[in-house]
Amino acid sequence: MADSFEMTGRDSRRLEARKRTRLRAWADPGGVAPVVDCVIVDVSKDGVRVASVNGDPLPNTFTLTEDSKIEMGAATVMWRAGNEVGVKFERPKKEPKRGPA
Repeated sequence: MADSFEMTGRDSRRLEARKRTRLRAWADPGGVAPVVDCVIVDVSKDGVRVASVNGDPLPNTFTLTEDSKIEMGAATVMWRAGNEVGVKFERPKKEPKRGPA
């Protein structure tokens, strides 16, 4: 089975190949809001497609954690379709290079 696949419509604009997966995860919006049980449907270099398991709405920003307790990072929703969202991971800003002291 191939590691990537092509989709039509919205996903045809994708710059990076996606790899299908079925990983259990949860989206933690932080604060007092409850975490949302979800499944990571596919993964690319910069983001993932996530589906809410119970149909609960996913927040616009959250920390995504794989069920094996691996924190995947801060994520921002880029699109929504039913109980699925496409998220992009936030990259930490690089520290500016400092010259010789």
